[in-house]
Amino acid sequence: SFSSSSMMHGRRRPGRTSLVSPRASAEATALGEGDSVVLMGIVDPIGREMLDLLQGRQLNVSTLLNPKSVAPFRSRFATVNTVDATEAEKAIDTLHDASAVVMSFEKPADTDTLRYLLGHAAEGNTNLKRFVLLSRTEVTRKGNFGNGAFFRNLLSKDLDKYADLEELLQKGCEALKVDFTIIRTGKLRLGPDTYLNPDTLSVMEDQLFEASHKNIAFINDDSEDGDTSRADAAQAVVEALLRTDAANKQFSIVNKEGKEKPAWDALFTSI
Repeated sequence: SFSSSSMMHGRRRPGRTSLVSPRASAEATALGEGDSVVLMGIVDPIGREMLDLLQGRQLNVSTLLNPKSVAPFRSRFATVNTVDATEAEKAIDTLHDASAVVMSFEKPADTDTLRYLLGHAAEGNTNLKRFVLLSRTEVTRKGNFGNGAFFRNLLSKDLDKYADLEELLQKGCEALKVDFTIIRTGKLRLGPDTYLNPDTLSVMEDQLFEASHKNIAFINDDSEDGDTSRADAAQAVVEALLRTDAANKQFSIVNKEGKEKPAWDALFTSI
């Protein structure tokens, strides 16, 4: 069950109605100006990239944070509706007002966080149209003995965690009758505060990457490796929210050598 009454705080609200699936209609729905987005991972560099893009598209942004993070974040980002995640009723209201939820953590969140979001979204009426998860390339290749992903995952278990999140998201959205989009990135590069990185070699690598890898590729299956600009990954998420043809799809985004960026229309047509 994806009811929050079985997961965290909060009780089932009276008057719960069945959600209408966008997939049950002629086509999925996209977000438009004035819609609200709950952005999780907003304090990570890619989350801050996404915040600027979402607000630039006239979308209202909310986030749920742990109690210790609420006050400092509010003082820095006054334009964001910042909610204490432990206050169940406020969290539920925030999720119900939202048209989309984006999970953009740079490290995999635990599945309890996603269950919390899915569970609260299941309470009562909701405007929710889309869940978007930022995942990682190699997630489907982690079990192939002998490749780099296999050995890296032995140590970090990050790919196992992303695989669990992808599976839970798809099952949860199916139960809630809400669309999903899963976007897998390679190693993330560039982004806010990159210049503060004390690792000189890493900074030089980022500068070379920025100069030579402006091209972008969307890959339908998890078959290619590469690095991904945070700015391009964030843009892909925002574009996906605004498009019906990105609903109920999963794809990878990596940067390729080249001086030109392709049109987003062409990229989304390719998936």
